[in-house]
Amino acid sequence: MKQRAKVEVGQHYQSVGTITGAPVFTYRVEHLFQSKVDKVEYARLSQIGDTSRLKSVAAAILLNPRHFIPVAGEVAKDTERAA
Repeated sequence: MKQRAKVEVGQHYQSVGTITGAPVFTYRVEHLFQSKVDKVEYARLSQIGDTSRLKSVAAAILLNPRHFIPVAGEVAKDTERAA
């Protein structure tokens, strides 16, 4: 499976369970920002189904299949909703 070259707002990712290796939760990229302290790009994620559950992770980790799996087609759906 080809990895996305860039993390963008609106993309959806499933976290990978550390014990099972299976997808656990699905998250949507809400915001991208660069830290002023370490100059790393971070992604603010909200959990699908419970948007009060937020987390910030390094954007690069979203491209690592050991930690997150991209969910195909979700960016297009979000773009259609916004139009």
